[in-house]
Amino acid sequence: MEKLPTTFGRELLGRDVLDASSDKLGTMADFSLDMDTGSILALLVVIDHGIDPKFLPWPTADGLLSVPVSEVANIGSAIQLSR
Repeated sequence: MEKLPTTFGRELLGRDVLDASSDKLGTMADFSLDMDTGSILALLVVIDHGIDPKFLPWPTADGLLSVPVSEVANIGSAIQLSR
């Protein structure tokens, strides 16, 4: 999944974000955009308590984990990541 349209992106806010093992990583709080195309580039996730972000493969900024859209495996009632 390379890009998501921003209109669809708003529907994702507040959904659980699960890792590849279906363990809850956190909650979708926001997203970052490509200002030229309007496509979503990364999901910004509030990490659940007890998870140390330094052990995760993605960067954090302002307390939010930035997960590239390419890491999304499936979107349903929760957002499933590929790793």
